[in-house]
Amino acid sequence: MKKTALFIFSTIIILSACQNSTNNQDIDPILGSRSELLENVTNNIIIPAHDNLQNELANLHNKTQDFTSNPTVLGLSELRNAYVQTYISWQPVEMFVVGKAEEIEYAKTMNTYPCNTTQINNNIQSQSYDLNQENWLSWSSQGFPALDYMLYGIDVDSNQILNYYTGVDGIKYLDYLNAIVSQMQSNTNLVIDYWQTNKETFIASDGNSATSSLNVLTNDFIYYYEKGLRANKIGIPCGVWNGFQTYEIGIEAYYRADISKRLALASLNACKNFFTGKGINSQMSGTSYGDILTENGAANVSADIINGLNQAEVSINNLDNNFRAQLFQDNSSMLDAYDALQEVVPLLKVQMLSALTITVDYEDSDGD
Repeated sequence: MKKTALFIFSTIIILSACQNSTNNQDIDPILGSRSELLENVTNNIIIPAHDNLQNELANLHNKTQDFTSNPTVLGLSELRNAYVQTYISWQPVEMFVVGKAEEIEYAKTMNTYPCNTTQINNNIQSQSYDLNQENWLSWSSQGFPALDYMLYGIDVDSNQILNYYTGVDGIKYLDYLNAIVSQMQSNTNLVIDYWQTNKETFIASDGNSATSSLNVLTNDFIYYYEKGLRANKIGIPCGVWNGFQTYEIGIEAYYRADISKRLALASLNACKNFFTGKGINSQMSGTSYGDILTENGAANVSADIINGLNQAEVSINNLDNNFRAQLFQDNSSMLDAYDALQEVVPLLKVQMLSALTITVDYEDSDGD
């Protein structure tokens, strides 16, 4: 009787253990870290970055209004300074193509370069345009690149530029300047409203599917690093895909090119902060990709990525502040910076995604 009872009891324990083992296969061992990472990134990086941009845009709007009321050399200088600061604050925002930002093609409306000067001039003269149209002509005639042209590119001389805003067609130029800034503010407000309304839902989507928040966010980050930073800011201008023939007009902030390195470094720093979980305003680090990789047995991948980002920063710092001058003087250094950025791409796109069991959700036509 005792042997029978012991046999039954043992069988129950074995069956229970097998059941628990089966259930555990469905449990994601890093689920908690995913949720913590999403909470950290959303509350300490994404939303503060957008808030900072919104504040800078408000200042840009005020300086635009001041300049409109009294177009002077001093007013132009203050407006230009506001433009530079706002452009820098845009860099940590561009990578987040989620929700409303994806719906309204936010990044394209804000930073499609090179700008289309012909379309900008047509818009100014005709006073008939719709900046909400979703096409390249519209995107390339608004946002930061359009401001770059209107504040620096109409003429090389500040006094001559001022004549455009005080001359016969001055009101047309001022109206278009205001329209661009207002559109940037309007789109930014839409995106911020989205995050304020949906942030809890976004954080709660902590699974490991193609549409879950971490998977989407990770793909957006890698796409931005590979395309927005590596290709657009460095690779295309220095001719990586054009027989190494330089493409100066493809430089970000082409008409105010002495800030091109500042923008590239701000972009790279945003990528580093995102990967390491460092808050935009607090500078405190929360749960990061490095933490998840370490928990998943890939601490070496995390270390390699951070080292690669640091090496890329060194390479970009070696460049001239003015990328137009750098291309003219020594394009090989630009190519070196591209190579340093490229070293990180397979670490992110292959090794990190493999360790996190995340699939790439975009096509790559660069051949790399």
